[in-house]
Amino acid sequence: MCVPNPVFRRPLTHFFQTYGDPSSAKFARAQRNFAKSLAGYSIITYLLQIKDRHNGNILLDRDGHLIHIDFGFMLSNSPGNIGFEAAPFKLPLEYVEVLGGPDSEPLREFRRLFHEGFEAARKHCDRIVTMVELMQKGMSRLLSGPRVKC
Repeated sequence: MCVPNPVFRRPLTHFFQTYGDPSSAKFARAQRNFAKSLAGYSIITYLLQIKDRHNGNILLDRDGHLIHIDFGFMLSNSPGNIGFEAAPFKLPLEYVEVLGGPDSEPLREFRRLFHEGFEAARKHCDRIVTMVELMQKGMSRLLSGPRVKC
């Protein structure tokens, strides 16, 4: 059983407790890792329409990388067809704080990587659309198919 950890409600508190002084090399390295993984996470959650994006559904590894752990709301599929979270992209203020604020170098790095990631995705958009369509068809078959007892 997973017990919610209040640390994930305040990622900056977690960063201070885990990586120490914001001027330290350890904190800066974790902040860079967070920025890089947040850029990738943001692009993937946008392309795959992953919803239910909140701090309770992420983990931070020991190096500061963000990891999404709940894929129940994906490709417009949700339990009971609950429609929520219309925003295609989410950048919580808490993540901006971890990156050092709105004028920080780590946030500029996130923006640069985010932009480069979308440019790269654009070059392969036909393949990405085909892959997403196949995933969506497979998920709808999986969700509508007969239940197998184990």
